[in-house]
Amino acid sequence: MSEQIRQPTPSVVPPPVPPPGRSSWLLVGAGLGAMVAACQLAVLIGPLLGAARQALGLTATGLTTVVVAQLAAIVSGFAAGYLLGRRAPAAVTGSALVLMLLGAVIVAFSPSAAILTIAVLPAGLGQGAALGAGAASTGRAGERRAQARLALGFALLFALAFGALLGWFATRSLSWRLACLATVPSVVVGLFAVVVIAVAASVRGTQAGR
Repeated sequence: MSEQIRQPTPSVVPPPVPPPGRSSWLLVGAGLGAMVAACQLAVLIGPLLGAARQALGLTATGLTTVVVAQLAAIVSGFAAGYLLGRRAPAAVTGSALVLMLLGAVIVAFSPSAAILTIAVLPAGLGQGAALGAGAASTGRAGERRAQARLALGFALLFALAFGALLGWFATRSLSWRLACLATVPSVVVGLFAVVVIAVAASVRGTQAGR
């Protein structure tokens, strides 16, 4: 009788699953960051661009360059935010909000079309990264993944509508520079909230692991 030599099957170690309470906190933080990003994006692509074009003397080609640069930054940021946001949503969201804050300030004080083109890059990267992290975080919702994605979708639609109204009102009533700076408080509050939520999630995860 011939003996069959069985090769040992390698043991498959499943990826670590964060505690449910920690996942919920991280989902809230990433979703909040995505809402702030959607709001700022709606402000920057609304009437603000037309007013900035007149103030800085942008040509049609220059305006197209600004829009294309921002869209390219958003797409790049979304890809990076989605990939990295699965592992560290809080860190990605916090970094994205810092970029958004930096971009908003530089855009508001841009003295020329060239500076404006450069200024939309960090803003676009931050917006895309925050949106990507928000989308990736819904995968941590487990069985409620579909509900989480639906809720995030409605929240983003609300943020886009609010941002469009804010941008239109601030641009018409004040100036395009102040309209851009009007997004700064929401970014600062969002950044503070994300930090607090990340700390709470860490504490909740530590308690759950005991």
